[in-house]
Formats: sequence, structure tokens, C-alpha cells
Amino acid sequence: MKLFFLVSFEIIKRSKGLLFLILVILGLIIFVQVKFNLLFNSNTITLGFIGTYQTHDLPLEVTNLISEGLVIADENGRIKPNLVSGWETNNDATVFKFKLKDDLKWVDGTPIKSSDLVLSIPNVEISTPDDKTIQFKLSEAYSPFPSLLTKPIIKKGEMIGMGPYKISKIEKSRIFITKIELTTNDSSLPKIYIRFYPNEKVAITGFNLGEVQTLFDFSDDDAFSQNSNVKILKKTDFKRIVTVLFSMSDSLVGSKNRSLRQALSYITPKIEGEELANNPYPSNHWAYDSGAKKYLDNKKEAEEALERAKSQMSADQLKGEIILTSTLNLEEVGKKVVESWRSLGFDAKLRVESGLPQNFQSLLITQSIPQDPDQYFLWHATQTKTNLTKYDSKRADKNLEDGRKAINESDRKEKYFDFQRTLLEDAPAIFLYFPKYNIAYLEKKEALLQKVLSLTK
Repeated sequence: MKLFFLVSFEIIKRSKGLLFLILVILGLIIFVQVKFNLLFNSNTITLGFIGTYQTHDLPLEVTNLISEGLVIADENGRIKPNLVSGWETNNDATVFKFKLKDDLKWVDGTPIKSSDLVLSIPNVEISTPDDKTIQFKLSEAYSPFPSLLTKPIIKKGEMIGMGPYKISKIEKSRIFITKIELTTNDSSLPKIYIRFYPNEKVAITGFNLGEVQTLFDFSDDDAFSQNSNVKILKKTDFKRIVTVLFSMSDSLVGSKNRSLRQALSYITPKIEGEELANNPYPSNHWAYDSGAKKYLDNKKEAEEALERAKSQMSADQLKGEIILTSTLNLEEVGKKVVESWRSLGFDAKLRVESGLPQNFQSLLITQSIPQDPDQYFLWHATQTKTNLTKYDSKRADKNLEDGRKAINESDRKEKYFDFQRTLLEDAPAIFLYFPKYNIAYLEKKEALLQKVLSLTK
């Protein structure tokens, strides 16, 4: 035994440089494991998101891992109770009372009280008469109000919800979040690390460097085409719609030339591989009117509409330019639209801009739409900041006004059916498709990603 120690000591003495290096490497491994918990643990996944966020406006994919909403929207856009047993409203839809379900608990085990909830809605007076009741008093009638409460609830003063995850660590750069660590007590679920990137270019670089194993909502379909280890998941986003908007104040495509707008709408092609949107609502929505006018890829109707338009247009107008302004990510779609307009004999040109232009003749854009059929802010004449076309229809306005006051679904459907028929007949816009939501991920992380996605619906 003594000889063994003497020999060992001599070996260590002669190899002290190598031993020091080994100790340094072991120390680094331990440090990385303690700080990031990435090594030797296959049950982790890192998610990447594009955009600047603070704690109050995190992406729904993140907050849905932490908590749930008071209500949820089903596949047809109807609002259903979730954490509440139900709600009641007065006759003019200005007061709503919601009752929390019994035995609800935060992830820390404490009971959920109505006064715990972080709720902030502009121009709405919020009160909590008791531990189970939340009352909202509105300044004017708004029957779709429950649809505003789908956002996951968070406990006041703490960033915790109902689980299954809780935030264990947040890193910031000034006021914006750069990293989040999510942990769970459910051993079947992975530990999650989240990174936020300021723009798509930086995010793609971060993914390629291995900083994240998934990347959410990027637009460059070819970004990872050369990497066989990267898979792309495409999900249709029915909360956004790709649309061509016509300026109603324009001398050529404006309010006086409805037949011309119809001709351009009819000749515009369906975009291959995308979820068709021939209406401002998805086809499975409860307020969708299947009988409303349909456009796209109809040359015969386009030519007939053009003949009607010619009777109202001068020779100079027929020779005039039609400029389609497109956002950068929709340039290829814009080329197809412009090409179709040229086939009708128009001098159509595409202009690509990085931001939203102040003035346009026609504009190809992706717009957000609400889950509820109330699109008042997009189409009502009074909404000068968000009604980008400056569409002005007394009939459409009245339907939008009545639709947000009616409480009964059948009454609301009647109003929104007439709104759709009026809007599509006037053709201030061409509704093209609901865009895809791209998620890139490493193939080896597919099973864990599916677990995460199942919790974010």
C-alpha cells in the first residue's frame, strides 16, 4: 500500500501540468452544467423568439406555458368558459360579471382569488365584489367583450400562473427580456430555456450557432434549406390575413371605380400552398358567410367587370399606372399579383418598401384580425388610423355598430353576414390567404417540441 501511494505521488508530480488542465476542464463542465443545465440532460429544449418583449407582453406561446385564460376560443371562434364557470351581462352589454371556478390554485399552491388577477383593459372599470367574482363596467356597449379575456392570467405582483411551468429566471437588457428559464414539477415535461432576438437575421444566426434548438415565426423559407438536421413545421395562423388594400381616395382604384376593383380582385391568383381567404373571416368561423361574393382566379368575371369599369373610365385612366406597394416579406406574392393585373392590360408595377407607407394606391400587407367577428377597427369609417383603405360605407358601418351591441349569436350573425356581402361587393380589399407560421427545429428535438406545442394551443 505504501508503495502504491509513493508511485501515485510520483506520477502526479511528473504530470502536474496535465492534471491541472484536466481539473480546469472539469471545472468548466461543472460550471456549464450548474448554470445552464444543458449537458447530460436530454429533457431540455431551447426556444427562440423574434421581437422585443417585456413581462407584460410576452408571446402567447410563452404565457400559455405559464397559465391559462379565463375564457378560450374554440375552433369555430366561439368564446367558451375556461377558468370561469360562466358569465352574465346586462341588456345593453355594458356590464359583465364572471365567476371563477371552485378550487383553482396558482402554481405555488395558494388559492386563486379574483383580487389576485392582473387585469388591465383601457376604458374599462374593473372590480372584485368577492373572491370569486370579477366585474367589468364598460363605457359603451360591446358584446364581444369576453373575447378580450383569452390571455393567460398572472398573479398580481408575481410572474406565476396556473402552470405547468413557472419562470425561474429572467435576464434583461435594459427594459427588454433577453432570456427566460422555465421549470416544471412534471417530470414528463422538458425544462425550457427561451431566448429573444431583436430581428430575424440575428435569430437565424443564433439558431445556426446552436444558441437555440427551435425558432418561432420567421419568414425566410430558405433559411435552413441546406441543413438536413433542421425540420420546418408550418402552421396556419388564422389570426392574421394577407390582403391587398385599395386606397379609396385614389383617382383610379378609389371609391368611384368599384367595377375596376372587382376586375382586379377577380383576376388576382390564388396563392399556391396557402390557406385561401376569400373573405375577412376563416371559412370555419361561426360568422363566415359562404354565400358572400367570391373572387380570385376568375378570368371570365374579371373581363366582364372590366367592361363595366371601362364605361366609367376615361382613356387616360385606362392607360394609368397601378402601383402595388408590398412589404419586403411579401415581395414574391406581390410579383404574382402584379403579373395578373397586367394580363388585363393595365400598367401594373410593384414597389417594395421595408416599412408601412404613409400613402399608397394599393398595398399588399399582413394584418392581424380578432377571434371575434367584430372588425370595427379595420373597416368602420371613423377608425382613421386603422382603416387603412379609408373605406366609408354607411351600410357596413351600421352592421359593425349593431354587431358589437347585439348579445344573441343569431342576431350578430345576421349583421356580420350583411357586413361581409356589403364589403365584398364594394371590394376595398382583396383577401388572399391566412399565412403560415414557421417553426424551425432540430430533428432530435421533435418529440420535446410537440410536447411544448400541445400546451400552447
